[in-house]
Amino acid sequence: MDDIEKYVGALLGVIWLIVKAAIKYGNTDEARAGAPPASADRPRRRAQPAEASPRTVAPRAAVPFGAPRAPDAARQRAALLRLDELERSAAALGEAARHERANRRFVDALARFAPQEIARARAAVDAGRGAREAEAAADDIERVLGEIAVLARQRRDPSLLPALGDADALADACYAPVIAFARAEGLPLRSGSPATQLTGFDLAIWTGFIPTSIAPIFLPADFFATPLRWPALAHEIGHDFLASIDGLEPALRRELGLPDAGARARELDLDDDGAAASELKPVFGAWFEEIFCDVFGTMMFGPAYVITMSELFFQDGVPYASLAVQRGARGARYDVHPPPHLRVLVGCMVLERAGLGAPARALREAWARRHAGVSLDHLIWPVRGAWVPFPLPPFADMAASIVERLYAGPLLALSGFGLQDISGLDHGPHEHQEASRARDALLAGRVPAIRDARALLAGAVLAAHQAPGQALMILTLARAAIPALGTGERRPDAFAPAAGAPSVTLDRRAVTEALIFREILLPPRALRARRRARL
Repeated sequence: MDDIEKYVGALLGVIWLIVKAAIKYGNTDEARAGAPPASADRPRRRAQPAEASPRTVAPRAAVPFGAPRAPDAARQRAALLRLDELERSAAALGEAARHERANRRFVDALARFAPQEIARARAAVDAGRGAREAEAAADDIERVLGEIAVLARQRRDPSLLPALGDADALADACYAPVIAFARAEGLPLRSGSPATQLTGFDLAIWTGFIPTSIAPIFLPADFFATPLRWPALAHEIGHDFLASIDGLEPALRRELGLPDAGARARELDLDDDGAAASELKPVFGAWFEEIFCDVFGTMMFGPAYVITMSELFFQDGVPYASLAVQRGARGARYDVHPPPHLRVLVGCMVLERAGLGAPARALREAWARRHAGVSLDHLIWPVRGAWVPFPLPPFADMAASIVERLYAGPLLALSGFGLQDISGLDHGPHEHQEASRARDALLAGRVPAIRDARALLAGAVLAAHQAPGQALMILTLARAAIPALGTGERRPDAFAPAAGAPSVTLDRRAVTEALIFREILLPPRALRARRRARL
């Protein structure tokens, strides 16, 4: 009996081994056929990529020096996917802008600049330069597309478009002389499509956009409440002009003997004659760009620009602030902006050079009256932790020499010319008369007949300066004379007969008889057809 039990137990063990083997091979066949394994419903600790292979320890000599690691390859794939998405976004923005009158100026940047930068970033990845360059390029492209999207969105707002269109029209009028001069002289101007944007910032221009050819100009919230800020557009365009012509700023600095803006200026030493010219050059090197833009702005708008500076710079109750030289924001010894008093003097110097001596004297006298009780013969400098007055003449003399050279030339960086030689830039006596006529019309409550946007806004500033309580009404009338860009808007008198032109009354019967008479005098239709066939 014991032997039988042993045989039965052995037989059952063999049967169990056979069944177990069958189950094992059956599951393997199912897995090969695509059936899910029995453990598919169990949670996994970490998902593995489908293409992952078992880890093997390769000899060190088999890995080439500098070969990208797995994280770099993943970053490259992510960067390429991001570039693909940016390419689709640029195409969608460009297609929408192409069908919108106000946004067509952005089509070139979306259809040319963005694809070129995306292709350059992809080439960097293909060349094995890693993902960092592609990621940096993607960041830049994303910023460009984001800014263009904001510009386009504001121009789709029916309440903003007319206002931005007027500001764009003025910016275009300021750019036009520069563009024409650069083309005539073969200067490499890389910008020229201004686009204004209402923001919470102070008035500024984004010169980093120059490679796109677009010049975004940020307008403060109160820009459309008064005409006083409008001439400051020319100052911002001066920044763009200086930066968008390759090599212009460093070449001008060399010709004027001024160091780079980053040069460290020493603490000024006061002697009997004030400060030495050699000590002033680093200071004016820091101030050069702002002085250039003030010269440019004054030449664009004449006395109106100096009025704008006087109104925006003066601080009620703190008259000494006009004389103070400020420290730089990032550890520089001096701020890039000269003290307001020197900037107003620079504007008056330009006016005198342009033949507007009387307005220049009147503006200087008005500026002095606002600083009653304060000596304007000194500038106040921060020296070793204290404010020290320095005599003004050395600074005024150096500023005058820079103004004269910029105004009259010769400047090799501008093909041997000065700014006065840029046709349409200089605001001289003729332009001042145009602005004065616009001022008189605005003070009388009329839309001016002046068609130059610069003269219109210059006249608006002159009028608002004379009647501050009517500033908003004056600006509204001045804007009514400007056809806003991107709106299809026309001047109110666009279809009105010119003053003094003879009026013509059309008689319906006379028109009908003239048409009939014309048909009678024409050759027969068959003869006309044969003549066309011979031609």
